[in-house]
Amino acid sequence: MDLATHQRALLGLFRGTHRLRPDDDPYVHAVAASPDLVEARRNIFLWRVFVLERTCVLTFRLLRRRGLLAEAIEAFISGTNISPFRETQAPAFLQTVAGHPDPLAAAVARFELALLRAHEGDACAGTVDWNVDPRGVLHSLARDLPLPEPPERGWYRIAVSGRLPALFEIERLA
Repeated sequence: MDLATHQRALLGLFRGTHRLRPDDDPYVHAVAASPDLVEARRNIFLWRVFVLERTCVLTFRLLRRRGLLAEAIEAFISGTNISPFRETQAPAFLQTVAGHPDPLAAAVARFELALLRAHEGDACAGTVDWNVDPRGVLHSLARDLPLPEPPERGWYRIAVSGRLPALFEIERLA
C-alpha cells in the first residue's frame, strides 16, 4: 500500500467513511479495532462542537433546538475535507448546512454565512430569502430565547452587505 492510500484509509477511519478491506495494511486493521480510535473520534467530534458553537452561534442554536445538531456535525465531519484552521471551519460548516432539507436551518445558515462574509468586508455578501419572518427567529437565536412557535409566515428577503450600517436589511416581499 502506498503512503497516500495508507493516509486516506487512516483519515477515513477517523471520519467514519473507510470500510475495511482484506487488502488494507495490517496497521489500518489494528487502528480500526482499537478502542483509542473511538476515543479519538469522540475528541474530534467534541472539538468541532466547541469550535462551531462559538463561531456559528445562530445556526448551532437552531440545529440544537430542532434536534438536528449531531446529525449535521456528523455529516460535516464525514463529508468535508475540514481544515485544521478554526477560521475556515465556520464557513465550511455553514456552507454544508445551507443545503439542509429543513428550510429554516438552511436560511439561518445562509444568512450567517453571508453575515460572516460581510463582517470580513465583502461589500456584496448576498441575499437570503425566507418563508417566515426572520426577525423573531433571529432575535430568539441571538438572545438564546425560545423560537416563536410557529414563526410568522410570509416572504422576506435579507440583503447582507458590508456597506450597510448593521450589515443587513430585512425586506418583506409582496
